Amino acid sequence: MYGARQPVFNNIPRLPLGFAISFLAVFVIGALFPQLNYLFLTVGAIVPAYGLAQASPLGFWSPYLLHVFLHGGLMHLAFNAMAMLAFGAAAYRPFGRTGAGALGFLVFFFACSAAGALFQIIVAPDLLAPVIGASTGLSGCLAAAGWADGGYRGMLRFALPWAGFNILLALLGSLSPIPISWAGHIGGLVAGALTYPLFLAAFSRRR
Repeated sequence: MYGARQPVFNNIPRLPLGFAISFLAVFVIGALFPQLNYLFLTVGAIVPAYGLAQASPLGFWSPYLLHVFLHGGLMHLAFNAMAMLAFGAAAYRPFGRTGAGALGFLVFFFACSAAGALFQIIVAPDLLAPVIGASTGLSGCLAAAGWADGGYRGMLRFALPWAGFNILLALLGSLSPIPISWAGHIGGLVAGALTYPLFLAAFSRRR
């Protein structure tokens, strides 16, 4: 199942490409229409101080999933779109291009996103600043890309540097030069590292 090296940007599957396009579309619409941007933030932004079941017009679940479509600037957007085209595509390919494979990737990605959001809320329950961005789920895809590239060792090779970087940000605290949700990243990363083989076993095309 694992071991064959995956191309990075070659032959990008439609689903990760669709995610990247959706990130751009939501960003542009929000920039052009401030009232819609406010609505997007209302249903999608994670505000840890609001608790585990924050109020949302779509229900308490929506920020856990929809925060991935919101980005705070062009650099944030560009980084996550490129990461989806690289790590998201690498994580998607082993599922196979079937309906079951697409469903498996979707459930995996949003499970990692929700895990990252949940860990962020647990770690910073007093934080009033909105937490947005696809990097919760993409951190899970980073670990998954490692699994796809080289099994358990490949996962560690991909995941450990990202984990170390985010732990460093956590230790720096307010001294960190960039406002990054290290807890969201670690939550998504751990979820991806632990569950990707299970999702593949359940949803991938049988060989």
